[in-house]
Amino acid sequence: MLRLLAGALVLVLSPMAPAGAQTAPVAAAPEPARLAAAQALIEQIMPADRREAMIEQMVRPMLANAREAMANAPMFADMARDNPKLATAMNGFMDEEFERSIATTKAAMPALFDAMARAYARRFTLDQMRDIGNFFRTPSGRLYVETAPTIMSDPDVMAAQRAMMTQTMSGMQGRMAKLVETLEAEAKKQH
Repeated sequence: MLRLLAGALVLVLSPMAPAGAQTAPVAAAPEPARLAAAQALIEQIMPADRREAMIEQMVRPMLANAREAMANAPMFADMARDNPKLATAMNGFMDEEFERSIATTKAAMPALFDAMARAYARRFTLDQMRDIGNFFRTPSGRLYVETAPTIMSDPDVMAAQRAMMTQTMSGMQGRMAKLVETLEAEAKKQH
């Protein structure tokens, strides 16, 4: 049972894990003028002094939803009912992993925003970036910049996320048991 729980937790947390093992294709360097315009645009859309707060506003609601979906999944609910100490240990582990995920995201932000600037510079012309920047200087654009990070905490968005996570977790115990059987069978073949 504990192997199943650990496996399910890995599956739930893995989308939050950095994709360091994945190798991205190397792209051509953007031209300097476009890169400078893209950096200015990113600063306008996601001001450096607000980035950490924006991450908190976007990530914490998603993590809360993941926690709730896991807590309501039959295998976790059964564990919590049958062994409260295991549930406490699992909750402590989840707290630590969620905080680690947020800290990792924040630490990765400089590289992420540099990469985003290069991506913008490759995808948008100088004129397009000027137009986009002009929009973000309008009252509607400024409101969007201030409000967009809070969208993830909107009750409708949170409910949709919970439903999606609940559906993802549905039947997980059976799928994980089958995976464990397959892995054990393969391990026996190796000996």
